[in-house]
Amino acid sequence: MAGLSTNAKWTLWLSLSVFVTSAALAASKPSEPADEEGFTPQLEEFLPVVEVPPPPSLLRAEQIKTETFDSFPRGGPDSIAGLGDWWLSNGKLCVAVSDVDHSAGIVAGGGTLIDVGHCDLANDQWTYANILTGLAKETAIPVSGVSAGIRDGSAEITTVGEADGIRQTVVYRLAEGADKLDIDVMIERIGKGKAVHMSGLFTLYSQRALTPFSLSSYVPDATLGFEHPAIDRNKVSSLLAGLLPSDWNILVGATSYETQASYGVQLSSAELITKNGSRQPLPRFLAVFPNYSLHGWMSRPLWLQSERLNWLSMLQNQFMDIKPGERLLAKFSVLVGDRSDVASISDQIYQGPLLRGYANDNSVSVAIWDQDDRPVTQGRVAEDGSFTIRLPKHTQWVKMQATSAWGQKITRELSLADARNDSGRWVFKKKGLLKLPRDIPMSLYFFGLGDTVTPEFGNDLLGFTEAGVSLPGSLRRNRVDLAGVASDPLQIDLPPGQYRVLASRGLEYDVKEYLLTIVAGKTSQLPIIAPRQIWHSDNWRSADLHVHSGASFDAILPFDERLRSFVAQGAEILVASEHNRLVDYRDRVTAMGLAGQVQVIVGAELTGMARTAKAPYTVGHSNAFPLKAKPAEFAGGVPPVENRSLGEVIAGVRQVAPKAVFQLNHPRAADPLDADLAFFDHLSLGKNYDPRQSLDSSNNESLLAPDPVSGFRDIDFDVIEVLNGAEFAVYSQIRDDWFSLLNQGARRAATGNSDSHGLRNVVAAPRNYIYLPAAGSLPLDEDVLSDAIRAGHSFITTGPLLAVTLRSASAEAGLGDMFNGARGELHVQIDAAPWVSVDKLTVWVNGNIYRELHVTAGDHKVIELITDRDAYVVVEVTGQPGPIFQSLMPGLAPLALSNPIYIDANGDGQWRAPAIMN
Repeated sequence: MAGLSTNAKWTLWLSLSVFVTSAALAASKPSEPADEEGFTPQLEEFLPVVEVPPPPSLLRAEQIKTETFDSFPRGGPDSIAGLGDWWLSNGKLCVAVSDVDHSAGIVAGGGTLIDVGHCDLANDQWTYANILTGLAKETAIPVSGVSAGIRDGSAEITTVGEADGIRQTVVYRLAEGADKLDIDVMIERIGKGKAVHMSGLFTLYSQRALTPFSLSSYVPDATLGFEHPAIDRNKVSSLLAGLLPSDWNILVGATSYETQASYGVQLSSAELITKNGSRQPLPRFLAVFPNYSLHGWMSRPLWLQSERLNWLSMLQNQFMDIKPGERLLAKFSVLVGDRSDVASISDQIYQGPLLRGYANDNSVSVAIWDQDDRPVTQGRVAEDGSFTIRLPKHTQWVKMQATSAWGQKITRELSLADARNDSGRWVFKKKGLLKLPRDIPMSLYFFGLGDTVTPEFGNDLLGFTEAGVSLPGSLRRNRVDLAGVASDPLQIDLPPGQYRVLASRGLEYDVKEYLLTIVAGKTSQLPIIAPRQIWHSDNWRSADLHVHSGASFDAILPFDERLRSFVAQGAEILVASEHNRLVDYRDRVTAMGLAGQVQVIVGAELTGMARTAKAPYTVGHSNAFPLKAKPAEFAGGVPPVENRSLGEVIAGVRQVAPKAVFQLNHPRAADPLDADLAFFDHLSLGKNYDPRQSLDSSNNESLLAPDPVSGFRDIDFDVIEVLNGAEFAVYSQIRDDWFSLLNQGARRAATGNSDSHGLRNVVAAPRNYIYLPAAGSLPLDEDVLSDAIRAGHSFITTGPLLAVTLRSASAEAGLGDMFNGARGELHVQIDAAPWVSVDKLTVWVNGNIYRELHVTAGDHKVIELITDRDAYVVVEVTGQPGPIFQSLMPGLAPLALSNPIYIDANGDGQWRAPAIMN
C-alpha cells in the first residue's frame, strides 16, 4: 500500500472488508438464528442507504426555436409545426400548438392544436381542432398570448384570448408518463358583449382524412359507430336529431402510410362555475358530419334535465348566456392509437374481456356489435392474421363481422363463456393473383363481368355511411396505376372470376381492352402492350396546376403514389397544391426513377377558411406557384392567408415570389354549402359577382379597390380556374364570369385542373396544354413556364386536343397572342383519342357565339373572322361521353376550351377591350 494516504488506506480496507463480509454472508446457506427479540442482524443496517435517483423527466413545454430546432421529433404526413410554434412532450406523446400569428383551421390566428402523435413513430395524422366560443367561426375568440411551462408533474401550454366581453383560456396538458393529452377550456365573462349560447370544439377532417366513430359512455343508445345520420344544418329538426349525447369521437387514421394513427377525443365534462364557486353540469352533445365533428356544450343547465336535446332545449338555449363572474369549464381528453382502427383507442377505454381470433387474410377488418345491435368497436388483423380486441366490462355476447378487402363478409355470434374468448378461425375464400406488366406507364381499370363484382382497391373497410348511404374514401377505385418504375406493384390479389380490363395512359393515348380470368390459388398474366400514342405534343406540355396529396389536411395519399398516378395518366407538369402548406417533393422524382418524365412545381393552395373583419366571407381558395418551401417554418413557410383581403394575399405572394403565378381557384361552388371556398360567390363581402354589371358597379367594385399599403387589388390574380375537376354544373357560369373580365380589359388566362386529392378522381383531368416550342426536355425553366401560363399560351381539355391559329396573308397568331388586322381565317385542328367523342365546335367572339359547327375528331375547320373593332376569339369543343370515356373518367365529359387570341383590328399595336357593359 505504499504511496496511499492514510485516508485512502482506510477506505480501501473498508471496501475490501465489506466485500468479503458480504460474500461470506451470501455463501452461507443456512439462515442465521434470530435473537430473543426475533431480530436478525444484517450488515446492511450499518451501511449508509443509497437512494437511486429518479429517471430524468421527459417533460417538455417550450417554444420551438432555431437553437433547439433539431431536438423536436416532428414527423408524420400532417406535421406542420415550425419555428415559433409551441411544443409539448412527455416522451410518449408529442403535441404542437400554433403560435399567435400562425392561423390553422377555420379560425384566424394561432393557439390551435395542430400536431398530435407518438414521439417515436412520426405518425401525426391530426388535422386541426378549433375552439368555437359561441359555436361559430365568426364569434371564435382570437388568441393573443401563448405560454408554456412544467407545473406539478405536467407539461402545459396555455393560450389566452379576449373579445366581446369574453376571456377564453385553454390549457393543453401532458402528464409525466401519461398516454393522453388533457385539454381544459375556460370561458368567462369579463365585460359586456354578445350572448354566448353554446360553445364547442370543431375538429376538421375534410374528405374523410380521418373517419369518425361516435361512442357514448353514458347513453349507450347514442353510440352510432360509423353509421351517421345526414344532418341538414338549415333544419332545426334535423339538427336536433344529429346532436347526440355522445362523449367520444374516435377518429380513425389512414392505412396508406408507413406508420398509422387514430385519435379518441372525449368531452368528459362541461360545467358552469358560479360566482360562489358552485358547479353545475351543462348539457353536452356531439354532432358528426362527413367532413368535420363538433363537440358542444350549452352555457346553462336545462330547465328540464335531459341527456338528449329537444325543441324545449333549443328554445331555452336562445336565452342562455354567461353572467359576469361566471365561468364555463369544459374538459377534453385526447387518446392516441398506433393503428388505424377503432380498437387502438377503444382498447384504452374499455376494461372488459379480450376477444381473440385469427383470419387467413391479413387485410381483414373486424366489426363488433353488442346484444342490442349497438356498435362496440372495429379492429384490423395483424400481419399474421391474428387479432385481439378488448370489450367493455360485463360483455357476455357479441356479434362479429369480418370483411375482406374484396367485400366477402363472415358474420358470427359469440357468447363469452370462458376466459379465452376465442372467436376461432375466420377462413376467407382463396384469391387469385394477377402479375402486372413491368416498365410500362399506364393505368389498368378492372370491371367485373357477369356475377363477378367490380373490384375496389383502397377500400378502408370501415363501412362509413351517412343516412344509410356508403361514402367511399378518397383512395377507393377500380384502377391500378403504374409508372413503369421499380417501385410499381409486382402483382395484385383478385377474387376468382371474369374481368374486363382497360389499359390507358391518359388523353393522348388509345385504350387497349382485355378479358381476364382469375382462378383461386393461381397466378394469371395478361399480354398487355403499351397504349399507343395518337397525338404527339412536341411543342405542348401537359400540366395540372392544382394537385393534392397527403400533406393536405383533406387528403391521405402519399406523394409517391400521387406521382405514380400522374405519370400513369401521361401528364408531365404537376403543381403541388397542398392547403396552406409548402412541401418540396422534387427529390421524389429522381428517387422514383422518373427524371425527364415528370416535373414537380412547389406551390400551395392558399385556403381561406376564417371569417374576419377584412374578409367577412373568407378569401376563397387560390393557388400560387412556384414558391420556395422552408421546412423549418410553420407549414413550410406558406404565405399568410387569414385576416386579410384577397389583394393583400396576392401582395404577400408577390413579396416572397415576384414571378409566381397566382391562380383564382374554383370561383363558383356547385354546392351552396361550399360557398366560402368560391370567391365569386361572395367577393369576401357577401356579394355575388355579377358578370352582367361593370367592374366599377356598386356590386363588383370591391374587386378594383386597392389595398392602402401594397396597392394590390382583389382582381390582380393572374389566371382563373374555369373548370375544376368534374364541376360541370358551374362551368358555363365561370366561363361567363371570365368573358365578363375579358370584355372589360381584365386579361386573365383560363385554366382547368383536376384538384385531385386521392385516387378516386383521376388526376390530370382536366389538364392544360401549354405551348412551349423551344423549352427543351423536363425539367423546364420555371420562369418560362410561368410566363407562358400567364400569357394564355394554352388550352384546357378533358379529352379533345386543339391547334388554333388566326391567320392572314401578313399575320399569324396563336393562343394568347395578338393578331394584327380586322379580317383573318381562324384555323381549328381537332384531334382526339378514339375513346373521346367530339361533336360541336363553338367560336366565341367577345363572349358571344360567333359560329357553331358540327365536328368530328380529325377535322380541320377554317372560319372566316371579320370584326370592325378590337376583339378576342375563344374556341370551345364539346362532345358526349361514350362508354369507355365514362369508364375512365366518371363525372367528366369531353370538353376543350382555348385561351383567347386578341385581335388588334386597327393595327395600332394596342388591344382595347370591348365597350364596358352596363
